[in-house]
Amino acid sequence: MFFSVGVEMPANENEAYGLVVPALCVDKFGCVSAADNQDEIAVTVREAILMIADMMVKSGVDITLIKDAGPFVYAAHPDYAHCNQWVMVDVDLSALEGKQQRINISLPDALLERIDNRVQQPASGYRDRSHFLAVAARHELTEAKRK
Repeated sequence: MFFSVGVEMPANENEAYGLVVPALCVDKFGCVSAADNQDEIAVTVREAILMIADMMVKSGVDITLIKDAGPFVYAAHPDYAHCNQWVMVDVDLSALEGKQQRINISLPDALLERIDNRVQQPASGYRDRSHFLAVAARHELTEAKRK
């Protein structure tokens, strides 16, 4: 999942870059961190996101329902006026959903071929067939909750 990250630039060389992830600043949670230099921002914020998401799961929050409104929405919000820049960071939260289980399913060969062709496209974003099916299942379950 892509997360918008607000970056507060340091005022001098003795300060760190302040980082905030608004999509994870909900209820009793807040996702903030700091990085000593720009090269550390992505690594540092990924660690913070995974830590907060793990805490959310342990508290009973369904992390599949987390939505990121996007950097333009957050940049316009007064709570994030201190952020000088916005970046997007991709973090895979699927490992926090539980232990992987192998299943045996049957699909028509034409459908399986279409899935494999989609997965093999460089810009698809899918790691493999299982990842594709998990993303499709999450999407369908989310849509069912909305109805």
